Amino acid sequence: MYAYGVILMEMITGRKVLDDSLPDDETHLVTIFRRNILDKEKFRKFVAPTLELSAEGWTSLLEVAALARHCTAREPYQRPDMCHCVNRLSSLVDQWKPTNIDEDDYEGETSEMGLHQQLEKWRCDDFTISDSDTFGSFNVPRKYNG
Repeated sequence: MYAYGVILMEMITGRKVLDDSLPDDETHLVTIFRRNILDKEKFRKFVAPTLELSAEGWTSLLEVAALARHCTAREPYQRPDMCHCVNRLSSLVDQWKPTNIDEDDYEGETSEMGLHQQLEKWRCDDFTISDSDTFGSFNVPRKYNG
């Protein structure tokens, strides 16, 4: 769970876990993240500048940040399990829609769908290529997500 929390922190901040180019008190992402999340204004400056967040997006980001902090608790028994993480994040999934849509990557109707709807459509559209199709030395059926 600790590593999952660190990955969330990296995505939120756009920073590396360890960055020796920063001052000593800012080199370790987890430490600085956990310290900055306590002050919302400091944290806003700490978030990756490439994230363009609406007020609703900011609220969602704070939920994800709190989860990341929880996942990196010092004591392993204080960290949540993955089921807890999925439950916390699943409420945010319906709100997610890509902001920059590349029409070549998406079929027209899926770009207007929420993530749950897209996943359901992809499940329905999946088909397995023949078992004679191989990947490396293993006979692995590959799925096509259309």
